[in-house]
Amino acid sequence: MGVHRFYLPSVPLGREFPLPQEDSRKICRVLRIAPGNEILLWDATGREYCALITRRDGQRVFARVLAERNTDVEPDLRVALVQGIPKGDKFEFIIQKATELGVWRIYPAVTERTVVRIPPEKRRKRLERWRVIAREAARQCGRVCIPEVMDISPLEEIWTGIEPDALKILLWERETCGLKEFLRGNSPPSHAPVYLFVGPEGGLSEQEVERGRTYGAGGVSLGPRILRSETAGLVGLSLVLYEWGDLGG
Repeated sequence: MGVHRFYLPSVPLGREFPLPQEDSRKICRVLRIAPGNEILLWDATGREYCALITRRDGQRVFARVLAERNTDVEPDLRVALVQGIPKGDKFEFIIQKATELGVWRIYPAVTERTVVRIPPEKRRKRLERWRVIAREAARQCGRVCIPEVMDISPLEEIWTGIEPDALKILLWERETCGLKEFLRGNSPPSHAPVYLFVGPEGGLSEQEVERGRTYGAGGVSLGPRILRSETAGLVGLSLVLYEWGDLGG
């Protein structure tokens, strides 16, 4: 088994410090890592450190940073996934797998065909859960940056907030141009991000696709078979990061 990783918003340098209570309990009760063993710590700036567990005081674990590690695990290409919220816990699955693939941001979008309606009073708790899932997925796959899970927003609001120079791609089953053809016929943007738009169950409506075109989005198909909402976004993300990013080495 590899060295265990833990996330801290800020990692103290040059001194011994206590780990958060939740991580301390996990180290003591679940992982049973003894003082003298090394762990990895990573912070909100995207830096990763090798640290030594120095001692335990009851159920509190103390550590000290030994050295900063050189990490090169984040893709240079920033790809955002704008995903129509699907039913059930599918969105949690999408967040986890998109994080593993290398997504930059995830936008939970309310579209014309979105069935799920999250009441305003429950949105904060739902967002907190989604962001924990992204953080845990980043920890497990060795990333040093946690993808942003943005606020739940109507699709129209998302359109208006996107950078003007971003490349916008609509995944729509009725398009004749395939994503493979599009990617191999174009070059990735040098500095701007790429936005992938995926509808919920039932896909994006024709009106939404036409509206996207007014914002400069190009429509593409993923092939002759109809993919589920939770499949389409991950396939599209994989293909973009394979052709234009670092997926596949």
